[in-house]
Amino acid sequence: MTIKIKIKMIIIMLLAVSTIGVQAHVLKENSARITLRDGQVEVRVRMLVDVKRWENRLQSNESWLLGDIGQVMPKDLSIKRAETFMAKVLVSESSLTLNNKALELSIFTITAKSNSQHPEFTEFVLTSQHTSAIVEQINIRFPKSVGAVHASFVKPKYQLVAAGEHATVSF
Repeated sequence: MTIKIKIKMIIIMLLAVSTIGVQAHVLKENSARITLRDGQVEVRVRMLVDVKRWENRLQSNESWLLGDIGQVMPKDLSIKRAETFMAKVLVSESSLTLNNKALELSIFTITAKSNSQHPEFTEFVLTSQHTSAIVEQINIRFPKSVGAVHASFVKPKYQLVAAGEHATVSF
């Protein structure tokens, strides 16, 4: 193989890898971040949902006939009423268990994203209360109508870092 052919192959491989890397950062699916805290009373679920796609599913008579949704969403709702409808679906059709104990979710906030990268996504923040001193296991299910959800489970470690001092955290 000549040097020119090797260089061309390397350039093509680098272009392919850089293209894959760029596309890996594009958010194409719904996502949820579940934050757990030991010894505290809060479970937060932050969901970014493609509302237009979800709205189309919720307004589909076929989805209702197939049992994917419990109720067809009216087509003439204002943005605020549509978000309220979606929040009710999210709360009523999601389930959360912590250490094999069912917890009730409630809606905390709904924020339409003005992010220029993903303006079609809306953030729903759900909360729940628990009294477990130690979180050993969590099980969460979202409504089928939302579609696939990329979930990230976070269990923060807290430590005070004194002025001018180092912090060491072990996982």
